[in-house]
Amino acid sequence: MEDIAQYRDQLLAEVKAGAEAGGNYERVSFLDRACQILEASEEFTEYSLCRAHAQWRGVTLQVDAYSYSESDGTLSLIVGDYAGSAELESLRTDDVRRFFKSAHAFLEGSISSDVARAWDESHEAHQLSQAVFDYSSEGLTKTRIYLVSDRISGRALGTIPEYSVGLMPVEAQIWDMGRLARADMSDRGREQLQIDFPEEFGRGIPSLAAGLDLSSNYQSYMCVLPGDVLATLYDRFGGRILEQNVRAFLGDTRKVNKGIRETIKTSPEMFFAYNNGLTVTVSTADFALSDSGELSLYRATDFQIVNGGQTTASLYWARKAGLDLSKIFVQMKLSVLPAEDFEDAVRAISRYANAQNAVSASDLFAGHPYFKRLETLSRQILAPSVKAGDVSGYWFFERTQGSYNVEVKRHKGPAARAWEVLRPRKQRLGKTDVARYEVTWSAQPHTVCTGSQKNMAVFGKVIASSWSDNPEAFDTTYFKRLVARAILTRAVDASIPSQPWYPGSVLRQLSSYTISLIAERMASEGLDLAYDLVWKAQAAPASFVKEAMLIARKVLPLLTEIPSEIVRNRLVNEWAKREACWQRVMESDLDLSPEFKATLVTASVSALRGKTTWRVRAHELWRSGEWKRLRDWNRKNEILTADEGELVERAAVAADFGFRGFRLVKLEEAWKRAVSEGFV
Repeated sequence: MEDIAQYRDQLLAEVKAGAEAGGNYERVSFLDRACQILEASEEFTEYSLCRAHAQWRGVTLQVDAYSYSESDGTLSLIVGDYAGSAELESLRTDDVRRFFKSAHAFLEGSISSDVARAWDESHEAHQLSQAVFDYSSEGLTKTRIYLVSDRISGRALGTIPEYSVGLMPVEAQIWDMGRLARADMSDRGREQLQIDFPEEFGRGIPSLAAGLDLSSNYQSYMCVLPGDVLATLYDRFGGRILEQNVRAFLGDTRKVNKGIRETIKTSPEMFFAYNNGLTVTVSTADFALSDSGELSLYRATDFQIVNGGQTTASLYWARKAGLDLSKIFVQMKLSVLPAEDFEDAVRAISRYANAQNAVSASDLFAGHPYFKRLETLSRQILAPSVKAGDVSGYWFFERTQGSYNVEVKRHKGPAARAWEVLRPRKQRLGKTDVARYEVTWSAQPHTVCTGSQKNMAVFGKVIASSWSDNPEAFDTTYFKRLVARAILTRAVDASIPSQPWYPGSVLRQLSSYTISLIAERMASEGLDLAYDLVWKAQAAPASFVKEAMLIARKVLPLLTEIPSEIVRNRLVNEWAKREACWQRVMESDLDLSPEFKATLVTASVSALRGKTTWRVRAHELWRSGEWKRLRDWNRKNEILTADEGELVERAAVAADFGFRGFRLVKLEEAWKRAVSEGFV
């Protein structure tokens, strides 16, 4: 309980820092943070805040956020409870029932009645209610209501009623402070997914050990998975059983592969032979001999499908369409991976398993050397202290999800507190954070608004291309600029809710469009911000925040006043995903004020310079002592081949740099190899 209370104190401090206006804006900030935790836990994706509070025919309605997944037809409604008190309070049964009842009333009224009329047609809640009705007629298969709270549910919490809409059951989940803390502080950033096959399906999964060498640090098995079991797993866990890259590739589609459908209909007994099967990873697995004497998989933890997402989703939707899966079996290659570097191993398997399929390299971006570079830089570069006497701290980049919490757990007592002082949670950067900041400042807000996974795919294409051209560009200066952009973006996020003209619930969209417009207008005039000053101050300049609020106020109606030709799904978050929305904002007469322009600097022209030849570059590295530094780094890390290491050794001690021809080519290969493996 003490750990949960301490986590809550830190979370609320973060929430209040991000909601300068206090009051209801603290509540909104908490809801946003809680939804981020649920999204990271893979409960849902691409959530949107939406305040739907009203009294309707004597019934209280309340919804604070929502998410709809077309890939499995799941609608998630989120209702928030924020006490904000100094002490950790307990959730009462009456309060829990009241929250669930109010969200269920909104859901039921949207589908079977005219609850949308509780709000004006221009209100976001009206649009959400209409969208829920549309979902119900277009393939809604599952609904969930999440209660997120900064209180904790104790043992005295009573039974929660079961809810349904027509014949469809409605799943109700409580995410109190204890559950939020466990998910956010876990080693993987999500609750562990555990499957007990005999308990849930009445039998284990037939398996055959691959017979790997005893020196191998993992185990592998070939299994035969019944189609009904696979469809049920996807029905129960949704995207949580799909590794992130596969989930991003699958996208928002519920089309059943025509070949799979035809095989199920006409020759289900041939499915095993025709289908390529699944590649699955787990962190632990329990096997036992069944009654018939065959080896069977009984239990698995962290079950992740890294190849075979299309097969999985297609079987799920085929069963929803009424097709019989009783004769369908799928081959499954199962790898049990060691806990150490589990996330990296999963991504590597995903990359190679999908290498010959339609998943592009950008979809498999999570393991790119770019992220290794950011991780290295974030451990080396100490941010300036803001005030005299303050402790300087690091901006901690999480290359693997949950790595921040892993590092915290490695330290005990005062050492752990000292570690966190140097690396405060508010200065933690995740991969999706980085993608959001960089794509926003690259003036593509509509891409950011499509959601973290799709935005990451676009970001991957840009970075992969830039890295290929010049990996050295991602240096200390780049990292400081990235942090400066994070500071500026978070300042806009924190300031918008306190504005008297802000209507609520469109923060991410409005913030992204505001910053992108500022970036686009600066670029068009060859101007830019002095990022080095932002880095030194570790704060956004008052002039920037003032200008951003002036721009945001004028951008707001361009987002909320949706054109009349958009007749379906008139939600702001859907409109903001369209390139037409960004085109509308760009073509507006909004411009930067002369006062703000006076604070800007001339944009860097380094990108316009011609490329330096490798011979000149290699000589520059010799003069600056970089070959000596690479030699010392390689002695510690042993990354280069023996020939490359010997050549670098020569370059490090050479009295004059006279390398040419083949040796110069091999030096370039050594340098690129080292850079791709994290040498900075």
